[in-house]
Amino acid sequence: MARAPWGCYPWLVLLCACAWGRPKSLDLREDVRNCSISPPYLPVTVVNTTAQLTALRQQMHTQNVSAYIVPDTDAHMSEYIGDYDKRRAWITGFTGSAGIAVVTMGKAALWTDSRYWTQAERQMDCNWELHKEVGTTPVVTWLLTEIPAGGRVGFDPFLFSISMFFPQSPRLSTPTREIQPQ
Repeated sequence: MARAPWGCYPWLVLLCACAWGRPKSLDLREDVRNCSISPPYLPVTVVNTTAQLTALRQQMHTQNVSAYIVPDTDAHMSEYIGDYDKRRAWITGFTGSAGIAVVTMGKAALWTDSRYWTQAERQMDCNWELHKEVGTTPVVTWLLTEIPAGGRVGFDPFLFSISMFFPQSPRLSTPTREIQPQ
């Protein structure tokens, strides 16, 4: 009976099988951003939002606004919004249909639900923090920790329904903070 040429090296066969058969770590995914390394890894699907954030922050500075809220709606509260009204997609690079973005002078954050976490990691650059919570309460809580006393929160009043955000406004409008339609 003929013997296989590698039969005398079973350890080599075992080593090769282990090396080729090892599953990749989830930390080494190449389709999502990794901002924790230097330089950060960004997939080709990422949108660079540095220019958009710089322009918005310049406007915030001139208007004396500490934070600006960008929702995923249009003025008609439509389920499907036209390209012209995709403000959140323009400022963040994230094109999912659910989420809310908040920009301060030093940070930019996006809240979305679990359906879009991977998509957000593929589309947003390292200028943005992804918060994996939903609803207005986490946004308001984050704003209260990020904006200074005396700070103003700006928003487009045509993009918010009263029932969506303003039940939270007493928490934001305190003697030291103010919400301000822009």
